[in-house]
Amino acid sequence: MSSAVLERQSWLDGLRASHGLGASELTLPPSRQEDWRFTDLAPLLQLDPRALKPCGSAASAAWPVPEADVVRLQLGADGLTFSLAPGSQPLPEDAVLTGVEPGAASGLPCRLHASVAGPQLQLVLAAGARLRLELWLQPEAACALLAPRLRFLLAENAELELALRISSSASSLCLPWLEAELASGARLVEGQWLQGDAGAVLMAGSSIRQQPGSFYSRTAVVQGWALARQEPELLQCAGGAETCLRDLAVLNGTAIADLHSLVRFDGPDGRLDQLQKALVDGRSHSIFNGTVKVPRAAQGTDAAQLSRHLLLSEQAWVDTKPELEIVADDVRCSHGATVSSLADEELFYLRSRGIDRPAATELLRRGFCLEVLNQLPPLAAGWHPWQGSLAR
Repeated sequence: MSSAVLERQSWLDGLRASHGLGASELTLPPSRQEDWRFTDLAPLLQLDPRALKPCGSAASAAWPVPEADVVRLQLGADGLTFSLAPGSQPLPEDAVLTGVEPGAASGLPCRLHASVAGPQLQLVLAAGARLRLELWLQPEAACALLAPRLRFLLAENAELELALRISSSASSLCLPWLEAELASGARLVEGQWLQGDAGAVLMAGSSIRQQPGSFYSRTAVVQGWALARQEPELLQCAGGAETCLRDLAVLNGTAIADLHSLVRFDGPDGRLDQLQKALVDGRSHSIFNGTVKVPRAAQGTDAAQLSRHLLLSEQAWVDTKPELEIVADDVRCSHGATVSSLADEELFYLRSRGIDRPAATELLRRGFCLEVLNQLPPLAAGWHPWQGSLAR
C-alpha cells in the first residue's frame, strides 16, 4: 500500500474515531480519478481530524443590524441548532424546522457532510410567500467543524433572497450543503461570501431542482482558504426554467480553489448563463470543471458558459475545462475559457493619466472582480467584499 493511501486511511480513521463513523461510510477519491486529478487534498489531510470539534458561531459587534424585513440566523452555541440573532424578525408561520435526509448527490462534499453531525435547517415557503434570509457563520475558535445543512422548498411563485456568509478560523473544516426545490414561478436569489483562514478547508456543495417557469441565481465569492472545493449541481426537471451562475475566486499564497459544476436540462427551452472568474496570484491554483448536459429532450435550450482567469504571478497556474454534452439538435449553446495577465496597454493607459502602477493594478483587479460582485443580491451587496484585502 502506497504512502499516499496510508495517509488518507489514517486521516479517515481519525475522523471515524472522533465522530463515530462506520468502517466503510467514507472514502477519499484517488488522485487518478478524473474529477480529482488536478486537486491536491494535502490541505485537508493536514487538518487533525481528532482536534476538529463542532463549534458555535460568535456574534460580531461589527455586524450591522439587519433591515426590518430581514430574518437573520446564526449558529447556536451548542453547534446543533440555529437561533435568531438580535434585531432579526421571527420566521414566517409556514416555516418548518426539521431534520433533513441526505440528498442523492454523491460528491465528496456531500459524503463528508453526511458523515458528521451538524445543524440542519428546513424552510418551506408557501405559494406567493416572500422572505429575505441572512445566515452568518463565524466559528468561535480554531479547529472548528461546521457542517450546516440547508433545505429550501419553494411553492409556486414563492420568493427567497438568501445571503450566506462564512468566515472561518484557523485549521477549520467547513462543510456547508444546500438543497432547494423550486416550483413553477418560484425565485431563489442566493449570494455567498465565503472567506477562510489560510489553514482552513472548505468542502461545499448544493443540489438544486427547478420546475418550468422558476428562476435560480447564485453568486459566490471565495477567498483565503487553503483548499476550497465547491460542487454545485443543478437540474431543470422539465426545462423551461432560467439559471444564472456567477463565481469569483481570489487566490494568493498556495491557495487552491476548485469549482466543479453540473447543470442538466431534462426538458425543452431551458436557459443558463454561467460565468466563472478567478484572480490567481502567488503560487495558487485555480481549477474549473463546468459540465452542461443537454439530452435529446432538451430542444430549444439556450446555454452560455464562460471561464475567465487573470494570472498575476508567473508561479500561479490554472486548469480550466468547460464542457458541453449536447445530444439535442435545436439549441443555442456556447462555452469558452480565457487565461490572461494584466495587459501592458491598459496599465500604460492608466499611468499616462497620472495613476501610479500599484493604483493602476488595483483598479484593473477590481474591474475584473466587479463583473461578478455587481451580481450579488441586494441583501449581500452591503458586505462590500471588493474593499480591504480583496483589492490588494
